[in-house]
Amino acid sequence: MWFQERDGQLVITTYEYGGILARRHIHNKFWPDSTLRAVQKRLSKLIENGYLARPTKRDWRTKPIPEAIYWVGPQGALWLAGQYGVELDGEFTYPLNENHQRKLEQQLRQGGVSWIRQPKWHQLEHDLAIVDFRLSVEVALSEIEFFVLEDWRNEHHFRSDPDVIEFEVVNRDGSTTLTKKGICPDSSFTIVDCKRQSAGHPAKARFLLELDGATHSNPKFGRDKVLAGATYITSPQYKARFGANSGRWLIVTMGNKRMRNLMNQTHQAIGAASHLFFFTTFGQLNSCNVLVDPIWWQPGNDEMVALLQIA
Repeated sequence: MWFQERDGQLVITTYEYGGILARRHIHNKFWPDSTLRAVQKRLSKLIENGYLARPTKRDWRTKPIPEAIYWVGPQGALWLAGQYGVELDGEFTYPLNENHQRKLEQQLRQGGVSWIRQPKWHQLEHDLAIVDFRLSVEVALSEIEFFVLEDWRNEHHFRSDPDVIEFEVVNRDGSTTLTKKGICPDSSFTIVDCKRQSAGHPAKARFLLELDGATHSNPKFGRDKVLAGATYITSPQYKARFGANSGRWLIVTMGNKRMRNLMNQTHQAIGAASHLFFFTTFGQLNSCNVLVDPIWWQPGNDEMVALLQIA
């Protein structure tokens, strides 16, 4: 098989977008003008040669798979090692047996590359929704020439090296308890306003993403997510990771009722610091510019706002 430049871009994108892509993501991003049949034909070639992998027939019968998905295969992982400068100890020749795949996975991780050999089946919809959000950000950026995406970090970046913070929780009896929590956003990213940057003004906006797919009430949201999240932004751990204590949390949830409940908990938990949190629903993301259209709510604000302003 002739491994083309676009094939390499697809393998890298699959890895950098969290390890899993849906077929519709691949079709829209890499072959937007091709038929689905043509796309499937090329994907089949990449799967046959180990660059990509997909669910087996047994997986389809036994796992909660919402749609056609793909991830990086063993040969693709070997190719990534070369792209990211990971020196491998030992001979790895495709096809790889289970032991060699485990060794490859371990050595890649030691080199800073988190190869996902199989999806986390129980959170597939959540992981695909993160990709959807990232693509919506990319579409928004394509409409504004002086905004640039910088430093997108996936969940595995935080899980492999979590920041643990301490914060006080007020108990029902009024006493306080010192609590420790590891912070793991679904993603983080920075938008650079090149127009402001060229004028010498502050030009970077950092966001931490949390996708909330639950439909039932979560009474611990204020403590576990809000109080911990607000404390994290002001913490030395945050500054050490990102360089400054500036940022906002983006919470995307299922519907308006759920969103209002979470906003109320946010305001009750941190009061005036609620400005650190922006809320919207998945439905609002589909037809709007997620960066500059007023589709976001902040606790205590009666009007929807935009994340960024166009000067």
